[in-house]
This record gives sequence, structure tokens and C-alpha cells, in this order.
Amino acid sequence: MTAQTETAFQPWIRRRPGWMVIARKEFADHILSVRFVALLVILSLVAVGTVYSAADALREVAPIADQASSLFLKLFTVQADPIPLSFLAFFGFLAPILGIAYGFDAVNGERSQGTLPRLVSQPIHRDDVINGKFVAGLGVVGLTLVIVTAVVSGLGIVMLGITPTSAEVVRILVWLFVAILFVGVWLAFATLCSVLVRRASTSALIAIALWLVLALFGTLLAQLAAGVINPVSVADPQSAITNVETE
Repeated sequence: MTAQTETAFQPWIRRRPGWMVIARKEFADHILSVRFVALLVILSLVAVGTVYSAADALREVAPIADQASSLFLKLFTVQADPIPLSFLAFFGFLAPILGIAYGFDAVNGERSQGTLPRLVSQPIHRDDVINGKFVAGLGVVGLTLVIVTAVVSGLGIVMLGITPTSAEVVRILVWLFVAILFVGVWLAFATLCSVLVRRASTSALIAIALWLVLALFGTLLAQLAAGVINPVSVADPQSAITNVETE
């Protein structure tokens, strides 16, 4: 690049937000990391296993299921032996790990490597460092979920011999958007832990502990909260309905 070209691009470079520079660099690092490949392989194997079992079950009842609505979407919701959970159930349980994996060492990892002082000494705001890392992590999460969803859909098309309708495609896209937001919440929490806690192992432990508590005892906690907010009364049958709605 010539000196004239560099001079011409300098104003644009100065106007570019700092978080965008951080996000681009972090996104490239994530894509080339072993972490990305390992998580993608694990989620893909889980997705393929659940969808393969669901497709087998759907093919067995194909003669009476031809007229069923949203048949293609049942690949995501039907559970069949030998896998005890559907794709959506597995995703709801494992998806937070994806966000935690990309956020638990976002800031304290830089601190432990000694690169954080050099990073914040650059002419960018300190919050741009956090925002850039979050955007990069969310981008990798979105890419991972798009790939896994494409694998699931492609396997379903091959095994069932049917293609999703336009309405089903829209519903899949809406679910994908909500799923990215769901994982983004855990990514944000893990990033917060990496800011508040100096050691990456400790921040990972905090995030995973919260995930396990909510995953294993979330239903029980919801029942207890509903019982406090709207307790069930034997004399009032409507109270039981209100309690369930609150839960």
C-alpha cells in the first residue's frame, strides 16, 4: 500500500468504532481455535444423533403422518429410542455451555497473559474491549448454530425425503434467532464473570454452577416461586390454574 493510499484511508480508519476492530480480531481468533472446532463437533454429533432417531420414528409412522401439519419440524421436537431427549431438549440443556465457553475468559484471559495493559493502552474506550469481545463471541455462536441447524435440516431432508414449507422455514429462522439470543444471555453473563473475577477458572466455575442450578433445579425453583406468588387454595379451584400460569 502506497503512502497516498494510506493517507486516504486514515480518516476512515479513525472513524471506525473501536469495538469493531476488537470484534474482527477476536472473531478470527475464535474461528481458528480448537475450541470452535470441538464445540461444533460436539453439538453436531448431538444434533445428528437426536435427529436420526426422530427421523427413524417418523418413517415408521409415515403412512399415517402424511397429512400431519409441520411434519418437518417434528424432527426437532420428537424424541425416540435410543436417545431419551429431542433435539430441542438437548439444545436447551447444552446451549448455555456454548455461551459460557466463549465468555468465561474474555477479559481475565487477557489479564493472565499480560496483554490487557497493552490492549487498553490503545486509543479505544475500555468498554469497546468488552463490547468487541461480546460481539465476536455472539458472531461465532450464531455461526455455530446456523451450521448445526443446516446439518439437522439437511439430514432430515435426506432421511425423510421431504422439504420444509415456507412457513416451516420461517419458524426455523425465528427459532434460530431466539436461540442465538438465549445463548447470548449466557455469553453476556460469562463475560461479566470474566470482568469481575481475576482467574478464568473461577469465572468458568461460577457460570457453570449457575447453569447447573437452573438446568437441574429450574423447574423446582419455578414451582416454589409460583407457590409464594399465587398459592393454591383447596377452596378455590381457580387458584390452581393461576398457580400453573405463574409457574
